[in-house]
Amino acid sequence: MDTAITVLTERGYHGASMVEVARRASASKETLYSWFGNKRGLFEAVIHRNAASVQSLLKIPCNQDSAPKPVLIDFGCALLTLLLGEASIALNRAAIAETTADSSLAEVLTATGREETLPLFLEFLGWHQTKGNLRMHDINIAAEQFIGLLVGDLQIRRLLGVISEPGKKTNKQRATEATTAFLRLYGV
Repeated sequence: MDTAITVLTERGYHGASMVEVARRASASKETLYSWFGNKRGLFEAVIHRNAASVQSLLKIPCNQDSAPKPVLIDFGCALLTLLLGEASIALNRAAIAETTADSSLAEVLTATGREETLPLFLEFLGWHQTKGNLRMHDINIAAEQFIGLLVGDLQIRRLLGVISEPGKKTNKQRATEATTAFLRLYGV
C-alpha cells in the first residue's frame, strides 16, 4: 500500500497502474489483483488503513476520571498528521481529479474517513458531556468547530502545494492550541 501511494503521488490516479505497483513492491500483479480486486480496491484499502489510524484513538475507553484534553490533543495531532500527510494529499488529489468522470473514489474517501470517524468523535464528546466535562448546546456544531480550529485552511493549502507537510512538533502545537481554544468554548 505504501508503494501504491508513491506511484499515485508520482503519476496521479490515471497514470498509476497495478503493474507498476506490483513491480516496485516486488510482488506479482496476480497477488495484487487477488488481494485488492483492482486499482480502485487497492486505493480503497489505503483509505481504510489511513482512517483506522485516527479512529483507533477515539475508541479508547473513557473512565470516570478521564479528562478530554489529552485525547483531544492526541486525536488532533493524529488527524493533522493524516490529513496533511503525503498519502492523504495524494488520495485527495486523485479523488478531486476523478470527480467529474467518476465520483466513487471521492465517495469512498468521504464514507471511510469523515463518515466513519465523525460518529466516533461525536460519541467521545457526548460521553464527556454526560460526565460533566464538556457543555455543548449542539454536539455536531461543537465537533465541526474543533475540526475547524484544528485544520483551518491547512489541508487546502497542502492540496494546492503552497505549503509543505508539517512536522510532528508543529502538528502537536496546533492540536494543543485547538484543544485549548475548544475547551475555552465548551469546557466546564
